[in-house]
Parts: sequence; structure tokens; C-alpha cells
Amino acid sequence: MRRFIWATVYVTVGVAAGCISAFALIQQAGVKSVAAGDPWQTRSAALAGPNAFYVRSHYLLEGRLPPAPSQLGEATAETDSDGRPLTGSCTYVLASTGPLPRWWSLGIIETADAKAALQTTADSDTAVHEADGSVKISAATAPQAGNWLKAPDKRRFTLIYSALSSSARALEPPFSITRGACS
Repeated sequence: MRRFIWATVYVTVGVAAGCISAFALIQQAGVKSVAAGDPWQTRSAALAGPNAFYVRSHYLLEGRLPPAPSQLGEATAETDSDGRPLTGSCTYVLASTGPLPRWWSLGIIETADAKAALQTTADSDTAVHEADGSVKISAATAPQAGNWLKAPDKRRFTLIYSALSSSARALEPPFSITRGACS
């Protein structure tokens, strides 16, 4: 009877360790910064590489289909351009830093988990452009003049950027994230 109990414990611990290590690998596989010193991270390049199975598993665990690498690029940011975590107790200005792709979308989710409800989005069809063609978007809990994304109250959040991948440039989010006033 003791052998059965110990065998069951060993198998259970082994299965648990395997699940935990697989989950950790799925969450980290293929994640890379878009550019050095940039808060945006992407998995888009890894969707066609040797880690594709783990990257697809990441999206499926979140309840989403992975974007097609040749059609849609996606990146997320959990920090501002200075490396500080994004939180609802501060306001942020997202300013375009270069040419925008033909179609793009920028949204806020409450956590890095995509199952969280998408708070708001701005995209190429709804954003108001400046006279020079650039776009400035405020992310705050209270309404702001111009383009505004509603941030969750006093909690951390994640920005998610999607764009048509007509070129390599489309996969690089052309937005800087500047922290404003904090409460």
C-alpha cells in the first residue's frame, strides 16, 4: 500500500512540475522587444519560427486565435517609454513617432491576460489626426480632450497594438508612451 501511495505522489508531482514548466515556457516563448529601449514587445516573428507551437499555445490559452504572421502584427506594452509600469493612477500620452500603417488599432486591457475585457480602442478609422498627420492619444481614467482611451481605475493595464503587416515597419508600434500626472 505504501508503494502505491508513494508512486501516486511521485507521478502527481511529476505531472504538476511538467505543467508548470510548460506554462512558463509558453508564456516566455518568442517574446522579444520591438527595439532596444522600447516598451513594446511582440511575438509576431516567432509565429513562423521554431517556437511557433509555444507561441500559438500562448494565444490559445488566452482564448484567442493567433494572428496570421503574413497578415496582422501585434505588440503589447506593460510599461511606459521610461520603463515604469502602466497604471490607472497616472495619465499617459501615446504619440505617433513615425508614419502609421494603413490600418492599426490600439487598445487597453486590464491585465496581460487577454481574457480581461478590452476597455477601449482607437484605430486608424476613428482616431483624430493632427495637422501634420501624427496622432496623439491620451490614456486616463477620466475623459480627455481629443483621442482618449479609458484606463482602469488604480490598476495596472496593458496596451495592445495591432496593424496590418504590409511591411516590417507595420510590426513596429509607432507610438511612444509618456507618463503624465499621477494621483
